[in-house]
Amino acid sequence: MLTGIDVNATREYVSKLDPDKENPSVFHIGLLDPVLRAEVDDESSTYEMSSTNPNDKAKVRLNWNKRQITAIKFGLKGLTNFLDPETKKPIELKFDTIHYAGKMRNVVPDRIIAMFPNELRQELAEVILNESKLSEGEQKN
Repeated sequence: MLTGIDVNATREYVSKLDPDKENPSVFHIGLLDPVLRAEVDDESSTYEMSSTNPNDKAKVRLNWNKRQITAIKFGLKGLTNFLDPETKKPIELKFDTIHYAGKMRNVVPDRIIAMFPNELRQELAEVILNESKLSEGEQKN
């Protein structure tokens, strides 16, 4: 019997890049619901057939950076022990609310995402985008 995915569930994630193993930054990761995931995928990629000639190749364009930022904006649900570079104090994450993919949604402000180095953005986006996949154990059941 299959079990549904809880779209409101979150889990804690510690970056592989975090040098502080005793007191690491903890990212609270959620998944993107199917409507939101479809919007992110569609907004960050295009597929174009520019010719009626069947031998002409289609053009595919992927906007990886936009995809990463959008995934983090919607998939990061909380954050602890991440220091503001200006104040050297832990960030108090306050979400913005925007209309996206048909409803009002809480999002991580751009100023917070801008504090994440490129490698961290890549890592977090990958974790968020893979969150709704079945684990090996779930696939075997």
